[in-house]
Amino acid sequence: MNTAPKINYRTQAANELAESTPCPRTVNDVYSLGVNLQYCIGARYREIAELNQKETRSDCIRLAEKQMEIKKRIDKAAGHQLNILIQYFYEHGGPVIEDPVSEDTVKEISPFYNRLMENFLESLDEVTEKVRCGEMSIGEMETTINRELISMFGALGNLFMVNEMRKAFHDLVEIRESTA
Repeated sequence: MNTAPKINYRTQAANELAESTPCPRTVNDVYSLGVNLQYCIGARYREIAELNQKETRSDCIRLAEKQMEIKKRIDKAAGHQLNILIQYFYEHGGPVIEDPVSEDTVKEISPFYNRLMENFLESLDEVTEKVRCGEMSIGEMETTINRELISMFGALGNLFMVNEMRKAFHDLVEIRESTA
């Protein structure tokens, strides 16, 4: 009797959140992307923890919790950026603050953004499956995810000509590297 694989709804929801994140137009959007990906990665570690034996289970739970610590650091960077924006708003008499990236620019770079996101999420699927099948260790999974995510953030930052957007992606890289 063949049974269908059990659907992990936490992972499915986290993937849908990451997949639905549009191409960023603001620094806050960049940080939101980073947070969404942390939820997605954390869900993968929790999914594997539910499937594995005690020794790898604790490692997976630790790595899932680590993703939430990284999320907190991203939230802190986003809060700092928001404070800068609020200060600018008050110092300049409350002007309308335009998004640093225009809709036309987003239309132009969206295909590249989408491809980079799809490639990362496919890579995440692949490493998760390899760990499930015993072809990869949890440590190798962590190393691969870190490498792929840092590479993607670097490539995404290069899509934007606006310095503040590049800096936000660079911040995500630095946060990830400092916790690797």
